[in-house]
Amino acid sequence: MWYFAWILGTLLACSFAVIAALALEQSETNKEKTESSKNNVG
Repeated sequence: MWYFAWILGTLLACSFAVIAALALEQSETNKEKTESSKNNVG
């Protein structure tokens, strides 16, 4: 039964890595949009 916990933990770790990468990419995109809108105002 240990294999079930191992597979579950591996899938959880992989999904956490994917979600973290998507969140990081999204925050960088928002930062670029904010900086470009500040530059366009002035």
